[in-house]
Amino acid sequence: MAKFISIYSSGAGLEGGDILIGVDSIVGVDAASATTTVIKLNGGVLDEVTITHASVGTTPSVRDAINYALTANPGGVKAKVALPSGITVSQVVFS
Repeated sequence: MAKFISIYSSGAGLEGGDILIGVDSIVGVDAASATTTVIKLNGGVLDEVTITHASVGTTPSVRDAINYALTANPGGVKAKVALPSGITVSQVVFS
């Protein structure tokens, strides 16, 4: 059975809503800047997912929130990424 993390995006139209990412393909998470976090994937069609988000300049970061979601629910099917207070995601790009 596939396992996913869910990240809510406040983007308009098709860019908004819950974005699901399969945890089996995630090999790492990088805080690329204060407003972008990159999830590295293990190849295949996509190499990475870039998340554009707000920043409150505090810890925990979005990277920390994603890592927590990956490890918090090992038996579940989907773990929701609980973003730090004040942070909203505006775009998620798969490339």
